[in-house]
Amino acid sequence: MKKLILYLLPLVMLFVACATTEEARQRKAVQRALVAQRIDQQIKDMRFRIYVDMMHPTGYPVRHLTSNYYFEVKGDTVISYLPYMGRAYNVPYGGGKALNFEGKLLGSEVRKERDDRYLMVLDVSSEEDQYRYVIDTFDNGSSTIYVYARERESISFSGKMETEDK
Repeated sequence: MKKLILYLLPLVMLFVACATTEEARQRKAVQRALVAQRIDQQIKDMRFRIYVDMMHPTGYPVRHLTSNYYFEVKGDTVISYLPYMGRAYNVPYGGGKALNFEGKLLGSEVRKERDDRYLMVLDVSSEEDQYRYVIDTFDNGSSTIYVYARERESISFSGKMETEDK
């Protein structure tokens, strides 16, 4: 009897372990689907916030950011709280506000590139410059923001779209 239990015990433990991993896999799949649905809805509503953690300036090394920099869209309003590093061609004395402003959305184009990816092109104007933000967002929330300005060198950022209610 003891030998039978010794042989069956590892087998039972193996089945329990496999069942738990399958359950965990299913939970993760449901979680991913909920996040993708939330991001899809935020983009359709044009109400989202992307927190950036890396800055990719043109001609400079990549920088990791420690502060809470973000880019937010609320309907037709854009709030840009992003750092800038690069060449400026024609800016106010002292450097101006750069990418720290609140402005009106002049135009937008949103298209779903694949099942798991959105591409957004947003045109915004501030007191100092006109900007084009090209945002590449995946269904897990990871995003890349490319910023093109008339009076400054282009720059890009990477981060994650917020998926929880505030």
